[in-house]
Amino acid sequence: MIKNINSLIAHGNSKLRKYILEIANSTLKRINAYNILKEKIRVNGELEVDGEKIEIGKSRIFVVGFGKASIPMAKAIRDILGSRIKGGIINSPYPGEIENFKINVLPHPLPDERTVKASMEIIEFVKKLKENDLLIVLISGGASALFEVPQKGMSIWEERKIVERMLRKGANIFELNKVRIALSQVKGGKFLKYIKSRCISLIISDVIGPPQLVGSGPTYPQRYQIDNIVERYNLRLKKIEYENDVYGESCQNIVVADNTYALNMGEKIAEKMNLRAKTLPSFLHGEPKDIFKKILNSLNTSYDVFLFGGETWVNLRNSSGKGGRNQELALYIALEIPENTSFICLGTDGIDGPTDAAGGIVDDTTLARIKAQEINIKKELLNHNSYYVLKKLGDLIYTGYTGTNLADMCIGFRPINL
Repeated sequence: MIKNINSLIAHGNSKLRKYILEIANSTLKRINAYNILKEKIRVNGELEVDGEKIEIGKSRIFVVGFGKASIPMAKAIRDILGSRIKGGIINSPYPGEIENFKINVLPHPLPDERTVKASMEIIEFVKKLKENDLLIVLISGGASALFEVPQKGMSIWEERKIVERMLRKGANIFELNKVRIALSQVKGGKFLKYIKSRCISLIISDVIGPPQLVGSGPTYPQRYQIDNIVERYNLRLKKIEYENDVYGESCQNIVVADNTYALNMGEKIAEKMNLRAKTLPSFLHGEPKDIFKKILNSLNTSYDVFLFGGETWVNLRNSSGKGGRNQELALYIALEIPENTSFICLGTDGIDGPTDAAGGIVDDTTLARIKAQEINIKKELLNHNSYYVLKKLGDLIYTGYTGTNLADMCIGFRPINL
C-alpha cells in the first residue's frame, strides 16, 4: 500500500520508522472499502449491514454510487449479492470494471460539465425503478464533486469558482458542504425526490461527527442558513431560484465505517505488535500551526503508539507553495518533536492537498537533516511549501489509490521499551 516504504525506512531514525510504517501500512490495507463491506454485510434471507436488517425478498436490486471509495464498495456489493443486482452506475475519480455496472470516471476535486451529465444519467436511472425495487446508494468522501446538478440559474462553472475560492481561503468541510447543498439540486436530500423505490444508503464517512454532510448528504434531508458563510468568504452569489423543499426520509442511511473505525483498526494492529496504543478521535481540527503543540503535549509514557483522527485545514492566503494539510502538520511537529519519537500524518484516501503524496513522515532526526540541507523551514512553512521540504528529505509518503476515504490519521510512535 505504501509504495516507497523501503526508501522511507532506509534513512532517518530507521528503528522507529520500521514500526510506525508497518502500523500505517497495515491499517491502510485493512480499511480498504472492499474489506470493510465484506466484513460488515451478510445475506441470510435478508440483507444485514452491521446489525441493521433490510428485507430484500424477491426485489430487484440496483446500485448507484459516488465517491472515492465507490468502486471497491460496489465490487463488494456485487460479490456479496451476485446476480441479484440487475445493474448499477458509479461516479468515481478512478477507473474500474464491475460486471453489469457502468463506471463514469470524473474530475475531482472540482466538477465540470461531465459531472453534470453523469449525474443526470444516475437521476434518469433511478427514476425508472419501481416501488418494489431496492436501490442501494453507495456514498463516500469526494461525492460532493462527483455527483452534482446545480440549482436552476447557476452553471457548474459558477459553482466551481465559489468552491475554489472557499478552498483557497481555508474553508473547512462543513462550510463547504453547506454551501454546496444550497447551490445543488441533488444534495441535502434533494436526490430523494427522484427515488420512488425502496432505498438504503451505505456510507463510508470522511466527516468527523454526524454523517449528514458526507458527500453533501444526497440522501439526508437538510437545509442550512449560509448567509454568515457567504459574508465570511466574500462569496459573490447572484440571485438564483433556490429550491427550498426538504424531502422526507425515504432512504435508510447506514454508516458502515468512519474515522474512528480507522483509528480502532490501527490500535488493534499496534497491539498485535505488542505495543500499547491510544486513540484520540476528533483531535485533528484547526490549522496545523495551531494544533501541533497540542498533539505533542498529548504524548505520555503510558503508551507507545498514539493515533490521532480528524481533518485539519490550511488557509493558503496568497502563498505560492505546494503541499497538503498532512505534510504541513508533519513538518510543524518536526520543529519540536521529542527524542525517540516518530510521526506519520496522512490522508487515508492517499491524497493530501493538490499533490501526488498521501502525507509525510518525520522523526527526531528530521530537524537536523533540514538544517544540514540549509532549508529555511520557517520560511517554507509560512509559504505552505511542505511538499518541497519533504520531497527534498525523501520523506513524502506515496500510496496511490487506497480504495477508502476515512478522513486523516496522524500516528505518533514513542516507544517505552524499544
